[in-house]
Amino acid sequence: MAKRKSKLLGFLLLAGFILGCGGSTSERSLVEMTNRDNKRFRGVWVYKSRMPGQVEFSEGTRIDIAIDRRKFHLVAKWGAAYPAKRGQTEEWIHNGKFLWELVPLLKQANWLEIKGLRRGPFWKMPYQMAPFGPVKNIGEEDVAGRACKVLRTRGRYDQGDVTLTYWIDEERSVLLKKEHLLKAGGILLVHEIYECEDIEFDPGFSAGMFEVNIPSDWVKVEKLHVDSELLDTKF
Repeated sequence: MAKRKSKLLGFLLLAGFILGCGGSTSERSLVEMTNRDNKRFRGVWVYKSRMPGQVEFSEGTRIDIAIDRRKFHLVAKWGAAYPAKRGQTEEWIHNGKFLWELVPLLKQANWLEIKGLRRGPFWKMPYQMAPFGPVKNIGEEDVAGRACKVLRTRGRYDQGDVTLTYWIDEERSVLLKKEHLLKAGGILLVHEIYECEDIEFDPGFSAGMFEVNIPSDWVKVEKLHVDSELLDTKF
């Protein structure tokens, strides 16, 4: 997930989780249900990417996530898909009121109070992203052994052809996979995917799963914004 300053991707920085005009009511409702904070699950996702010249995906980033409605506990082990963070671990806990980032290497706990994330975490999705139209249902596929509805939007931005695809669990309305594909003149520029490998619904969470216990020798630092691609995902 290297920083991308290309003009072709600039619009993604402005994309929000917005409802567009028109489109199918059923698709709009499906996205709304997917984004509701009423889910309870635990699972493993992998982020992987390909850049120009790559045939295979880079070593994936493993993401362990536990979600109990608005609360969540996320631990990510970065792979080669994000060279600047390769081998590092990123941990975030939302206890229902405060969002905490734990940084053991610095003995530091960063925190901020939030009501919602600006663009949304990787397990949520937009109904529409400017300048494209609303997502459309294009069929069904399985992800992690679960039947999913597949929604897609595509279009042209500047000189690039963009395709955004989302796989939503039919029974539980959980986003299990999302894909961003960007090409220009038929040449791959960016291909990135978040995909669930394993998921358990309504699990029994361990005591303290969403609690934050800061060691006495750590420093607490208030943050002004969320600076994690996992929690402020551009697609």
